[in-house]
Amino acid sequence: MEGIITRRGALALGLAGLAAPAVAQGTRSIRLVVPYPPGGTTDLTGRILAPRAAEILGQNWVIENRSGANGAVGAEAVARSAPDGGTLLYSNEVLTVLPFVQRNVPFDLRADLTPVARTVSIPYVMIGAAALPPPDLAALLDALRRQPQAFSFAGSSLGSVGQLATAALWQKLGVETTFVSYRGTGPALNDLVSGAVSLFIAPLGPALPLVRDGRARAYAVTSARREAVLPAVPTLAEAGWPDLVYEGWCGLWGPRGLPGDVVARVNAALNQSGADPANAQRMGAVGLTPLAETPQAFAELIAAEIPRNQALVAAARIQPE
Repeated sequence: MEGIITRRGALALGLAGLAAPAVAQGTRSIRLVVPYPPGGTTDLTGRILAPRAAEILGQNWVIENRSGANGAVGAEAVARSAPDGGTLLYSNEVLTVLPFVQRNVPFDLRADLTPVARTVSIPYVMIGAAALPPPDLAALLDALRRQPQAFSFAGSSLGSVGQLATAALWQKLGVETTFVSYRGTGPALNDLVSGAVSLFIAPLGPALPLVRDGRARAYAVTSARREAVLPAVPTLAEAGWPDLVYEGWCGLWGPRGLPGDVVARVNAALNQSGADPANAQRMGAVGLTPLAETPQAFAELIAAEIPRNQALVAAARIQPE
């Protein structure tokens, strides 16, 4: 599925306050690859941020959902593209986990992709199908201890924050249930609503509408503190596990060799888009926090996350597939 974010013209460019209107030479479109299906947090935040960034840079942005292999298909396509700013990747923290949960990943995150901007931090919420009997977190944890085989957990992809948090929860409870990995948050939510799976530690943004309209029940958030959009929902820390704090993030990369001036312009445009009051309000309404970081800070985060996640995967005994 593709969505075209159109250029708005000279007035918008003048308001943007950036001297260089284009990412690459000419006026051709930028292809923004989102390596997951529509409906998940990565897709959602990309579609919130892209229109304003397109205005600032003065180019059309064509969003391409290119899913497969837990995000590796889309990421590889960008890694193999020309480093001229015409093709960019909008993905998430799963890229820092992928080498440890999937065999034969066809690219090296640090060698083949150029960090441009980390754009948003993402809280997670443990939700259940509306028909599940346990009415609250305490009852759910008791049921999981007594009958783990009666429950199944969804995951948006192998190595996702949700999978790591699920594995950590199983360790705390001393149980193991069925885990079903999907090709994105949207398909996993669809199966949860239908009752095909019982539980899902999901990104808060796309899960929130289901909770609000009664199609899913929120049991706990994995943030350090309760979320303002779900003030009655406890944290897993409140259940006695202060170390069960898991949050995700999204960011943008280009291929290896992306020129520094292109990196700087796109980084500035995305930071400005995230700070736009309308965009900040839209993300805040679903519990997301816009970020404004330098490319260097993003690169340093990735360098720290890779060994940390390798240790988390080993502790969770997740086997590469």
